[in-house]
Amino acid sequence: MVLVRGILVAFVVAVVAVATYVVFAPIPEDVDSPWMLKLISPLMTNGHYVGMFLPCGLVDWLDERFRANARASEPGVPYRDAVFDRVQVRIFAAEPAEGKTDKRPAIVFYHGGGFVSGHIDVYHPLTAMLARELNAVVVSVNYLLAPKYPFPAAIDDSTAAIVWFLKHLGDFNVDPARVAIMGDSAGGNLAAAAAQRLTFDPEYRDLPRLKLQVLIYPCLQAFDFHTPSYQQNGDYNTLIVNRRFAVTAWNKYLRGNRGDVTEAMVINNHTSAAAKSSPLVQKCLSHDLIPDEFKRPDYRAPSTDFGDDALYEEIKDVLLDPDYAPLMREDLRGLPEAYILTAEYDVLRDEGIMYAKRLEMAGVPATLKNYKKGFHGLFSFPSEVGKQGVNDFLQFAREKL
Repeated sequence: MVLVRGILVAFVVAVVAVATYVVFAPIPEDVDSPWMLKLISPLMTNGHYVGMFLPCGLVDWLDERFRANARASEPGVPYRDAVFDRVQVRIFAAEPAEGKTDKRPAIVFYHGGGFVSGHIDVYHPLTAMLARELNAVVVSVNYLLAPKYPFPAAIDDSTAAIVWFLKHLGDFNVDPARVAIMGDSAGGNLAAAAAQRLTFDPEYRDLPRLKLQVLIYPCLQAFDFHTPSYQQNGDYNTLIVNRRFAVTAWNKYLRGNRGDVTEAMVINNHTSAAAKSSPLVQKCLSHDLIPDEFKRPDYRAPSTDFGDDALYEEIKDVLLDPDYAPLMREDLRGLPEAYILTAEYDVLRDEGIMYAKRLEMAGVPATLKNYKKGFHGLFSFPSEVGKQGVNDFLQFAREKL
């Protein structure tokens, strides 16, 4: 009886705590679906803590139920799991319209999750929908995750999967001139980095060229965590991703379990003063690339006269590597046409804006869609702005792919 009473008390306290958080947690006034974000954000960013208080068997059962429901979400889209050159993938191919035998377009998709989470099961509803709506073959890639497998494991897996696919397009009735690479968040990073490898690495010059790169609120650099969008949105705990969450993910991808440099990253102390003022950084990450309309009145250009020279010397080779941070590539000429989606209330907004601007400057066609009421993750949420984001992309893809 005492145990039951204790459990009930704990449950009531938890409910009151959640209710208090939902009511009083700060959130931008004009963001779409604020109450949904207040409910979901704590689970997205702290869900692993909830699991610590549940029996292991229950956690596993809930996880399997969630995945099973996700896999059953699009019953009209056939799929099968396979391995492309050691990498687990899921292949979706909706039944073609009656009498249609033409070769189809294809999308190779990389899921989000901050390099440390996510799975093809979680993204099953989205990738199946893309296959159905675009009558396309969609390959969803299950790359290795940090911190167990830090950089470059994820980009190596991502590259291996799409290279294998490009070499076997005939097996899937895919038109070699209509292949896109796509990803959201960390997956957007991998899509951009893989597109760069396929474009610039002589090893891949004989493969079919990509038609499009589709980057959905991508994370593209880990050098500057005080861009205007980080300054605007970095301290909210109700927007799915804040500065500390992003920095922690980048740190785990960078170093795995070999040491935590999160605190230095949060204040931009993981780089040196000389690096902050270097021509490469000024070209690739200049805040001048971001239109003034995205800079609030309280925006301040970050200081460049400080840093940790020893730490930067230790991590700079990865930090400046375009395979890790695609924005750090100095010359973007020759890349495939880009569709980049960003959200006003997302710490990653400015990275997508910078990349779109730099692609245009390099002569690469780039379509930038920024959603004024949008938030990180909108592409996977059934909110008004989420539906608009998906519909806008589908219209673009039907015209271009």
